[in-house]
Amino acid sequence: MIDKPLRIIHVASATELVYGAVHSMLTLAQAQKQHGHEVSIVGWKGHAFNAEARALGHTVKEIRCRGKLDPFNLLELKKHFRTQRASIVHTHLSTSSINGCLAARLAGVPSVASVHGMSGKLSFVFANHRIAVSKRVKQHLVGQGVPADKITTVYNGVTLPDSPPNRHEVRQRFGIPDDATVFGTVARLTELKGISIGIEAFAEIAKTIPESHYLLVGDGEAMIDLRSQVASLNLTGRVHFLGYQPDVFAALTSMDIFLFPTLKEAMGIAAAEALAMGVPVVSTDVGGLPEVVTPDCGILVPPADAEAMARAAIRIAQDSELRTRLSAGATARARDSFSVEAM
Repeated sequence: MIDKPLRIIHVASATELVYGAVHSMLTLAQAQKQHGHEVSIVGWKGHAFNAEARALGHTVKEIRCRGKLDPFNLLELKKHFRTQRASIVHTHLSTSSINGCLAARLAGVPSVASVHGMSGKLSFVFANHRIAVSKRVKQHLVGQGVPADKITTVYNGVTLPDSPPNRHEVRQRFGIPDDATVFGTVARLTELKGISIGIEAFAEIAKTIPESHYLLVGDGEAMIDLRSQVASLNLTGRVHFLGYQPDVFAALTSMDIFLFPTLKEAMGIAAAEALAMGVPVVSTDVGGLPEVVTPDCGILVPPADAEAMARAAIRIAQDSELRTRLSAGATARARDSFSVEAM
């Protein structure tokens, strides 16, 4: 506990609870509560995220927002910050950062904006300070002229379940044999996440490891195309579309190796979650991922290179000593750099 609790208001323009940035914000909010701060959230009216955050025990105020810069939203936010006597406003995502940080200035309240992506500096111009979720994001902002002393790098933290899910039970639920080698990806099913490349890589993996399966955890607009790709590669029954899973750690428990074929990534919270569960990661070498996946816990490969991803994954799967070493390194890496305490 702390000597002087803060009244922290998080502002998030998220539509629903499917983004890594939103999960990170809620993890932070919960940790701040546990450390004795008073924490609440502002969300945009009509978004499913508000009810989802309330269901997790958070206090949420809904305010209507009609655009990137909404005068009526500004006035409502300003009033709310003053009424709640906020100590600090913490914004997430671009629209909430533009409106939230400007409203905080008008209310005379300091603000900090978390930058969860390779974003333009103008979205965070009204913030008193910025939190970059990786060194790569900080470099991106500095390259746009933001002073380095106005940015602090803080990696997103991962909250582990109190008791690990039972691997056998989880595999039974997903229809996966206990003796299968399971590869998996947790991501929104969009083009930028490179899921089609992951499927191509698994097609190569399946030729070498016949008893292998591939779990895809997440929803997105690419679902139909990806299902067609799986069918065209004769992988139906080996590739499992699990959709959005509120308990991502259950899915991770069933995996042996995590594939992260993303083409653009600020940090990669999904990779950090896999490491926290002791799952070695094969990831593309993009954005902030080299800061997450180091040689002691995984292998980096060039983006859009399905063959390189397949080779790395097969190498780990077939070398039990390497797999054990990377698994231990994954757990240690997550504990030291991506724990809630570190955040």
